[in-house]
Amino acid sequence: MKDLNGRRPHIRAISTIRADTTAHIRALFGLGVAAALGLAIIATSLAAFAAGSGSGTESNASSAVSLSTEMRKAQVLVKKEAFAEALGLLQAEVASNPDNADAWNLIGYSARNLGDYETSQNAYDKALAIEPGHKGALEYKGELYLALGNLEGAEALLAKLRKVCSFNCDEVDDLKDAIAAYKKAQ
Repeated sequence: MKDLNGRRPHIRAISTIRADTTAHIRALFGLGVAAALGLAIIATSLAAFAAGSGSGTESNASSAVSLSTEMRKAQVLVKKEAFAEALGLLQAEVASNPDNADAWNLIGYSARNLGDYETSQNAYDKALAIEPGHKGALEYKGELYLALGNLEGAEALLAKLRKVCSFNCDEVDDLKDAIAAYKKAQ
């Protein structure tokens, strides 16, 4: 259905909202139309990004997908530091969903905290093979490298993590702090 000007009503409503938003931004900042529209687009994009962002143990790709019962239970157990119990659920998760980078990351994290560094490294490698920019796996593998005395490897992962996540990134801050603590202890 079109209005008298040949436009669809929902398109007209969006145009009106954009015009109103642009006018408000121009009034607030004394900007030209293009600059005000640019700010409106940036503000909308940042709001959408913030609504969809997650923690280091959750990838961007899988955050839109609902979590399995095993993953939900495993996440609770990991937060409670019940790593051995979490591993069983996480193994069941990757058996049914081998491309779940978040599950592989949590397997690596749990195994590392139990002192099983070989299983940990293999799990981080699988998570990163599935999702090379997985922030949690990059951070945690860097921390594993520090536990193994591989400062150079941890610093390389920090550099890669900075490329993936350069703004307001807890994973970068955490790995940077772990590297600084490691250097201080040496």
